Amino acid sequence: MEKLSIYGKKQLEPGKQSFIDCNNFILGVKRNTEGWYLKSFEQGTDESVPNPEEIEEGMYYHTGKSNTLILAPALPVKPMVFKGKRITISPHQRLTFFVKIPLLMQVYYAKKQDENLLAEFPFHKISDTWFGEPVNGEAAYALDAEHFLDINAIERDENSAICPINIFNNNDAPLELERLILRVDQMNLLRFKEQIVTSLVKLEYKGKDHLSAVNYGFSKALHGENHEILAKARNPENKSLLKINFHFIKNIYRTE
Repeated sequence: MEKLSIYGKKQLEPGKQSFIDCNNFILGVKRNTEGWYLKSFEQGTDESVPNPEEIEEGMYYHTGKSNTLILAPALPVKPMVFKGKRITISPHQRLTFFVKIPLLMQVYYAKKQDENLLAEFPFHKISDTWFGEPVNGEAAYALDAEHFLDINAIERDENSAICPINIFNNNDAPLELERLILRVDQMNLLRFKEQIVTSLVKLEYKGKDHLSAVNYGFSKALHGENHEILAKARNPENKSLLKINFHFIKNIYRTE
């Protein structure tokens, strides 16, 4: 990925329209005198462009005189559940691995501030899931993605973010990672070396019957000296927390 070409400011005079190729879909934009029409078109198999008249079939947003739209990446609104059945961490060992988190595209008018957010468009279709027990679990999205041990093996794109995960197995039994919840609403989104990267997820596993400690922070190696934040966490947490981060469908403990 040479540059974040999808994102940034877009200028349109009243009466003008534009189609923005967002790889997985096409965003149709039309500027009215004091507002915007926005419509998402599925990316077809051919090279044809949707009919400009169809843009007005989308949602209309009355915003005032500004002719500026800002397109920005964002993480999903709900946590994501990673299924890692091919990962085992030996007792008192630490593992860092990486997954790709699907992004949303946010559309703002005039300035990138909360009250100016018009809409969010997902780059990928993601499925709803449930994390934890039926009574005390939580709603989440399913992360249907493989994991990587080497960040350089990941194909970069503008539709996903690289999420670094560091797990310390502070327990006397092997940790067979089955279901891990990633609370992306508590992560920042950053740009470093033309990559889109989330906060570093640091987890300490203490055993099946114990809450695990989790921290969402920065790393010089992954985020650089000066952090270029593309999007701040939707629900920021500023300190380490004890949470239910692992869920096991079966007994992970080996018997002799």
